[in-house]
Amino acid sequence: MTGPGKISRRALALAGLGTAAAAALAPASAAPRSRNASIKSEDRAAITDLFTRYVWAYDCTDEVEFLTLFTDDALVVGKGTVYRGKPAILGWFRTLIAMREREGDDTWMHEAGQFRFEPAGRGCIVYAYATHFNGNSAKALRGVRSLGYFTCEGVKQDGEWRFRRFSISTWDRTKVPWKKPLPWADFPAA
Repeated sequence: MTGPGKISRRALALAGLGTAAAAALAPASAAPRSRNASIKSEDRAAITDLFTRYVWAYDCTDEVEFLTLFTDDALVVGKGTVYRGKPAILGWFRTLIAMREREGDDTWMHEAGQFRFEPAGRGCIVYAYATHFNGNSAKALRGVRSLGYFTCEGVKQDGEWRFRRFSISTWDRTKVPWKKPLPWADFPAA
């Protein structure tokens, strides 16, 4: 119905469409920002590539590539044990490779995924699932060796992302990792 002081359904519908169109055209800055928004997409991609390089270097026993992934002052916390600096990190790497050989596995494959990025100082903290597969051809076995998660601090060094702090922890479903203390919090910087 139309008349003085009355609005037609058509006018209401058109007003609604106009409001919806205005909202759709609103600048992106008006939208709420997520935690990840302050970490550029190219940095997120580069950090994801850093994790990819880590699992390939580890699974292919490439010591040289493995060490390039860490800063000189890097600290690794592997299930509660601390390794500080590249010589100690190389020792940790060799211990893990020796474990694979001792157990007779001819395949160790790792995956990192479900990344969560949080800005931190000059870099960011990254949380990711860590899945470790193994295979033993002699025993005709294939399976999942461990399930856990990475907590890492990445920083840019010489234009590339590297691990400054790195940890792997066994899975714990009681609390999300970013609500826990950082694994290296109890170990002062060198």
